[in-house]
Amino acid sequence: MPSNKMDKSDKPEVMDSVKVVVRCRPLNQKERSMGHKQAVSVDENRGTITVNKLETTHEPPKTFTFDTVFGPDSKQLDVYNLTARPIIDSVLEGYNGTIFAYGQTGTGKTFTMEGVRAVPELRGIIPNSFAHVFGHIAKAEGDTRFLVRVSYLEIYNEEVRDLLGKDQMQRLEVKERPDVGVYIKDLSGYVVNNADDMDRIMTMGHKNPFKFMSIYTICKAPPHKRGLWSGR
Repeated sequence: MPSNKMDKSDKPEVMDSVKVVVRCRPLNQKERSMGHKQAVSVDENRGTITVNKLETTHEPPKTFTFDTVFGPDSKQLDVYNLTARPIIDSVLEGYNGTIFAYGQTGTGKTFTMEGVRAVPELRGIIPNSFAHVFGHIAKAEGDTRFLVRVSYLEIYNEEVRDLLGKDQMQRLEVKERPDVGVYIKDLSGYVVNNADDMDRIMTMGHKNPFKFMSIYTICKAPPHKRGLWSGR
């Protein structure tokens, strides 16, 4: 989709590099009942994760540094404000932005990205970004007009499918054009008017039996102020 071609010197710092954020979840009830202990220590001020020494080995603890780290007691809104909000702000200024969650099964990806949508304080990055986008639109001054279009697709085993399309078995093709950049040919898109519309579309995509990974796209109009945000 089209995006602004801006001079590199004008880019905000947040867009200049990939930011790596680590969030460590707390032990669940089963793990606590089995006597397990937290395997890592988190220093949010220093941005470090220390892998604690195992009793069965003689190796010393190992410490790793990241852009931002969150401990087991971190709150959903804090995670959003410190990691995702700057990216969404840049998208609203016409830049491209990506939020990508990675981790093994059970590490908390879904909770971080989606959370519990019915409980405000437990909402994840995706629903918080919906509210953020339309909150920004509501505060816009003058005769600025916005167009928000959302798509939902999966990428699995290097195959791309439209989770909102009529033929969900159709394999889509990734294309590139000088005027619009990289895009998905024949990907369906829905114009939305509020965060609830986006939430309903996400729910529609969740019901698709082929859903493994997802990308949400948001476009802002007029054309010279158009951006793309994608998240998993």
